[in-house]
Amino acid sequence: MKAKSIKGKSPEEIKIALQQSVADGFKPTLAVAFLSIEQNIEAICAILDKQEISIFGATSSSEFIEGEISEGSVAILLLDIKKAGFKILIENFGGRNQEEVAKAMGLSALESFKNPLFLICNSFVIAEMFSGESIISGLESTVGSHLTLWGGNAGDDKKFDHSVVFTNHQSFQTGFLMLVINGDNLSITGRAAFGWKPAGTIRTITRSDKNSIYTIDDHPALDIVFKFLGLKLTKEEPEKFIPGSATLCLVRENGAPVMRNINMYNWEDKSVSVVGKNEPGTTFRFAVPPDFEIVETVINDPQQIKDTGFTDADALVIFSCISRLDELGPMVRVEIDRLKNIFNAQMADFFTYGEFHNTTCCRVASKER
Repeated sequence: MKAKSIKGKSPEEIKIALQQSVADGFKPTLAVAFLSIEQNIEAICAILDKQEISIFGATSSSEFIEGEISEGSVAILLLDIKKAGFKILIENFGGRNQEEVAKAMGLSALESFKNPLFLICNSFVIAEMFSGESIISGLESTVGSHLTLWGGNAGDDKKFDHSVVFTNHQSFQTGFLMLVINGDNLSITGRAAFGWKPAGTIRTITRSDKNSIYTIDDHPALDIVFKFLGLKLTKEEPEKFIPGSATLCLVRENGAPVMRNINMYNWEDKSVSVVGKNEPGTTFRFAVPPDFEIVETVINDPQQIKDTGFTDADALVIFSCISRLDELGPMVRVEIDRLKNIFNAQMADFFTYGEFHNTTCCRVASKER
């Protein structure tokens, strides 16, 4: 499989970059496209569609390609995978049971491939947040618990109004977009690393509903968060509290901890909202902001992929949580550069509004068998 990355600030620049990339006979069949909500999605799709290139696309909150972080632009990874080796599914989950939608999409994937692998992006509007657990549960019920799934949530340049997922002739503000790959023809190996360090005592969520947490250890959740952050705020100065600066590290009996970023709070009922469901009785520790050691933690993790035999990847897709850009600042560029040097593969990636692992940097490397 051959891959090339292109980028641009406008449809016109993308058109020129695409023409240059195919001048040597390269014939891409698939485009993984991440772009700003301010870009003309229809125009970008028309350019790719004219070349008969299938599109797996999502709006973002900053894009990066070849180690360069940009805002308001377009980053596209072009691949020449055989058309019979992949399938793109897109569904609107607005007003529907999300788990059932994911289940139906899983059945459709199995109709095409016995061993389907999934890359997923989801869009949202504030009024109807999606649930990553619903997607996983729905797919597991049809594909099985062994399923391979990586992905993230589309962004909108930190406007937090709505995001979009799209393919050649369809786009949704409340949608599931799946790139289903034939696992018999293409190998995908991924890793999620976060580098945040748990701190303090183990706490328990004592009252919650879906994404909202109302009490922790039977105390108002917001009060506990403020205490951890060392904040004493009045109602008149809530702008001093940045929700993303507090992260929950959920304790699990088996497997690595699950990260949950606080993305909203309610001053009136002292609740906080996180990405993902949190049942009463769930235990966690707060996670402290990262330091320079986080880069080494993240870099050493993908090196393990290469050390165990997955070398010379054809392409690399990275779903990195927007909170990493906020917290790490210039260290993010170091992280990206090191990842690119390790895999030495073409890449086009974006900052998400969280991914299925939360607050992590998910690297998905692929290679044709």
